[in-house]
Amino acid sequence: MNILHFLGSAWSFEPWVILFALALFGAYTLLPGSRLNRKSLLFSSGVMLMVIALVSPLDHLGRNYLFSAHMVQHILLLLVIPLMLLSGIPEAAAERALNSPYAGGLIKFLGNPVPAWLLGVGSMWVWHMPSLHDIVMANEGLYIAQQISFVLIGVIFWWPVFAPVKTARLSPLPAALYLASACLGCSILGMLITFAGAGLYTAYANPADSAGILSYIRNELCITPGVDQQIGGLTMWVPGCLIYLAASMVTVARWYASPEPGSVNTCTAESEVTTDLKLKEATERE
Repeated sequence: MNILHFLGSAWSFEPWVILFALALFGAYTLLPGSRLNRKSLLFSSGVMLMVIALVSPLDHLGRNYLFSAHMVQHILLLLVIPLMLLSGIPEAAAERALNSPYAGGLIKFLGNPVPAWLLGVGSMWVWHMPSLHDIVMANEGLYIAQQISFVLIGVIFWWPVFAPVKTARLSPLPAALYLASACLGCSILGMLITFAGAGLYTAYANPADSAGILSYIRNELCITPGVDQQIGGLTMWVPGCLIYLAASMVTVARWYASPEPGSVNTCTAESEVTTDLKLKEATERE
């Protein structure tokens, strides 16, 4: 099989992926305040990107051939897609959920920065333990649980910074520290994988080559298991950290854009004074 044939044929529409996507769409339509607008478009785009990440050749490569493809998929599932889903939730729905006695308590607990950080960064470390990783690759149920957990934990991780309700967000400085520490945790793991000896993840050492593309990967692309592992570690280290950095910049920009407490809009104040003077002059002429 040549690479073009592979890219065209290695799509696997697993039922659990479709059901998970439909469940997300269904839950969204039931949310208070959900209607067709920019937020719903963002949420829908996140779900569609999730489906593509899980059914496209990227998934086939990540499960059978390349640790680096597996890592790209996880960056999407843990960092990019959850942020799109969370940003698409209407503020009214989040407020109602927070005011609910049961759901509100759970959201407030999980959305606390400490458990959210531990879940977000910890899941990356735990799921990439070499021994556990090989077990997951050989077990369909664990593989499904891993992929779904990345999306859900990703939403929890981003909540303290990008919650739909502004009062649930961290202030800019704690948010920047929250993201910087997550970047550090992700970078350390990425460095350990990058500089570890080849063969850390044995599932990719001698793949079964069911698609017949292993020779192309090894000989044409020159991606040996060692190189593949280094690319995967660098993917976690650099692009992963850049996402945290970009999020930090957004929080800083949001901070600069917000008015200072007690500040008065000078232009508005001057306009109001001018209007009052004109009204006074008109009254005196009468």
